[in-house]
Amino acid sequence: MGDAVLAVDLGGTNVRMAAVDDVGEVLHLVRRPTPPGVTPEQLTDLFGEMAEECRSATSREFIAIGIGVPANVTSSGVLHHLPNIPTLEGAEIGSLVSLKLGIPTVLENDATSAAIGEHWLGAAKGIDNWFMITLGTGIGGGIFVNGEPLRGQDGGAGKLGHICVEPDGHPCGCGSHGCVEQYASATALVRLAAEAGLDVTSSHELFDKWTAGEATAESIFDGMARHLGITLAGLVNTFNPEMIVIGGGASAAWDAFIDPLAAEVKSRAFSESATRAKIVRTALGDDAGILGAARSALTTKAP
Repeated sequence: MGDAVLAVDLGGTNVRMAAVDDVGEVLHLVRRPTPPGVTPEQLTDLFGEMAEECRSATSREFIAIGIGVPANVTSSGVLHHLPNIPTLEGAEIGSLVSLKLGIPTVLENDATSAAIGEHWLGAAKGIDNWFMITLGTGIGGGIFVNGEPLRGQDGGAGKLGHICVEPDGHPCGCGSHGCVEQYASATALVRLAAEAGLDVTSSHELFDKWTAGEATAESIFDGMARHLGITLAGLVNTFNPEMIVIGGGASAAWDAFIDPLAAEVKSRAFSESATRAKIVRTALGDDAGILGAARSALTTKAP
């Protein structure tokens, strides 16, 4: 029996924790709502309860815990820039959780964690230079260079959703204007649909209208593809990747945007680089983040 770890995907709405073994099998999964206004101490207590459930269900002891967080993670384990969980700003979650559970804690940005999962067991297995972009409530990203995740000096690398595609465009929650997040995320698609007179409550409903041949829905997805294509073409020219992996909830509308997106990238990026960069969907779906957190935990060293 190999090693086992705990892996957490922390979101603004839900917390998922899994017991995962050293080959990536999820042994047990626990889900809880993220308490509104949660404090670092409350979150640590919640992790303790969830960990005990995983321990009881699997009869396993865990060598470490990996946590994917929607935040910048400094080298000292301090969280910054959490628009969806602002009460955790400046929290040292890693040290609190390690103290609570008695095992090493590894923190990763959630999109970086998803990329680590795809590199371990998913679409990018065996690929050294590539990046992942996640199309969800916002847009996140994870970048791999020479087989290693790029975290940045302050833990803030990979904010692909805040690349500007319209200099005087729609205001963004980051404080800037015209970020691609405002034109290609699931949230943006719902807003753009409303502006165009369509009554939808999710990107999935908009995709249903596209599937039914609704011309306005097609126009919105074409606009999404154009803005996302501008972004990806710039990244292709910057990183010369082998692969681009697209994940997140809005990636379920793949058929509605992939052809115009690929055409946009091809028309804007250097030909050799654009030809090399294969654009694929996530192979792990919603499990990418939790498996990435598990991988980070499995490869950490006890202090």
